[in-house]
Amino acid sequence: MSEVRCLNCLKRFSVNAGADEAACPYCKTRYRISWPRQDQPKIRGLVEKSR
Repeated sequence: MSEVRCLNCLKRFSVNAGADEAACPYCKTRYRISWPRQDQPKIRGLVEKSR
């Protein structure tokens, strides 16, 4: 598993390989994830809340 840094609370958390979305376990902020490389996740933005 790879890690990203939460843009809200700044803590690092693990992201499952190939995941499209991930949530910070500390502050519960949900992010869209992209994979520029197979082992490198990148936060692309917030997950929009469903209406």
